[in-house]
Amino acid sequence: MSRSPASAAQVVRQLLRIGSPPWRRLALAAGLGVAGALATVGLLAGSGYVVDRAAFRPGLGAIAGLLAAVEVLAFLRGPLRYGERLVAHDAAFRSLARWRVWLYDRLEPLAPAGLRGWRSGDLLSRVTDDVDTLVDLYLRCLLPVVVSVAAATVAVVLVAIVLPPAGALLAGALLVALAAAPAAAVATGVTRGREATLRGRISADVVDLLRAAPDLLAFGQDGAALGALEEAERELTAIARRRAWSAGAAAAIVTTCLGGAMVGVLALGVAAVRAHQMGAVMLAVLPLAVVGAFETVPAVAMAAVRGADVIAAGRRLLALEAVPVPVTDPDPAEDVPDGARDLALHDARLRYGSDLPWALDGMDLRVLPGERVGLVGSSGAGKSSVVHALLRFWPLAAGSASLGGIGLDRLRQADVRRVVTLVDQDAHVFGGSLRQNVALGRPRASDADVLDALRRAHLAPWVATLAEGLDTQIGEDGAQVSGGQRRRIALARALLVHAPVLVLDEPTAGLDQDGGARLIADIVDDADARGTSVLLVTHRERDLARLDRVVVIEHGRVAATELRSPGSATRLDSEPEGNRSALC
Repeated sequence: MSRSPASAAQVVRQLLRIGSPPWRRLALAAGLGVAGALATVGLLAGSGYVVDRAAFRPGLGAIAGLLAAVEVLAFLRGPLRYGERLVAHDAAFRSLARWRVWLYDRLEPLAPAGLRGWRSGDLLSRVTDDVDTLVDLYLRCLLPVVVSVAAATVAVVLVAIVLPPAGALLAGALLVALAAAPAAAVATGVTRGREATLRGRISADVVDLLRAAPDLLAFGQDGAALGALEEAERELTAIARRRAWSAGAAAAIVTTCLGGAMVGVLALGVAAVRAHQMGAVMLAVLPLAVVGAFETVPAVAMAAVRGADVIAAGRRLLALEAVPVPVTDPDPAEDVPDGARDLALHDARLRYGSDLPWALDGMDLRVLPGERVGLVGSSGAGKSSVVHALLRFWPLAAGSASLGGIGLDRLRQADVRRVVTLVDQDAHVFGGSLRQNVALGRPRASDADVLDALRRAHLAPWVATLAEGLDTQIGEDGAQVSGGQRRRIALARALLVHAPVLVLDEPTAGLDQDGGARLIADIVDDADARGTSVLLVTHRERDLARLDRVVVIEHGRVAATELRSPGSATRLDSEPEGNRSALC
């Protein structure tokens, strides 16, 4: 479908380029983290020194300053760690906002043509889980490594000042832990990309399963669908089990290095005291300093694990960057003429893949200013493809589409869609209030305007029964309303915009025949009053009664046309091939 970046370094560079991280905030977070880690080292080492000094009973005055210093370090440790997390999260969430905006900017021009073949559940997984994973690039990858290496280096220097052999031993133990623990943690690194792919597949399967549940149950295929989902889940569980084993191995390596370093440093300290190379009062300081130096090491092993996850998530997201944009704006673009309402296709050819048949094959259609045109045909005849071509959702392989006499390929897509408003048969409604969904195209519309649009969509009686009125939550994808109400909410959204051209794709699905016919009649009357052009795509014969012209298409081209008068009976006669363009 698309090519992933060749290496992890390329992925990180591209993520940093897109996220534009606030380096000053990250540097401040790293500084606070190092200070907090050193406060831990100082606290443990200072406590050991106080204990050693107290063993010689020097009197309270002799150790009062040391006790105060230890208390200060104990107090500072918490605020320093809190400050690190506060600043680091602030920086990470700033980058997260940029990643989300980039992803939206990337997806918006791809829909719908560029995303053909992508499963909605897989896209949802990328938009949510994968983007959220990118936060760990700073919080659990870069910062922990910087803090751990810096704190360990300072700790080694301090121990080496007291006893050079102990410093060398601590440095060796830390190097082994910092190298071997991450290596063990990513021992199953080959599964990272597979795990991200599996999670996307499971998300897509769950979405498809929920949507198709009635059909699967009706045909007895629910067991097979659940079996495929369970198989993917078992593979994901096996990967998680391997990850747990590798994480346990990393923890064991850190613990072993810590224990070995403590024993070794203590042995060196005892030998140094006996040889009068170090004061006995420092004997407890060195092992406790070792404990403090190792405190941040486990985070490095976790950074390796999370780094592999970030790379896998980054590859999945950056794969969208490699998808070519099928429909682009011209540069420079022409402006839509004032009052443009003339919409036309001429000898248009369109198909959805090089190995697929033509969806439009020489289609000729024209909607004159103020005209009401019906478009009918069997399923798969090309009705929705006409809509896709007129809205510039899909590029034409041949022929032309125009608005106001200007080719659509010479106009900006946003300008075309301000003039031509579509009510699609799968129009989406969002998990917000009724007001928010209707006012999507005109966010500043008044409540009176929203209610008027709902009235024109025949929803006023229903709205009157709602206890919360326009504030009623309609649920994700309209889960709290019926199918007919969902379509009429989308219709009200389009009517509120008052666009010069209105394209309706099966707007009466989910309504009874009489109710659908009355709705179309009122829309046509309203269009007459406003001078709006209407293109109606429908399967229902009664919806065609108030239209000026009805066009039948078959196999992606015009098969018949009838000029009509309001209220006339439906009569669709085939014309000779040579007359079709003229009639349309």
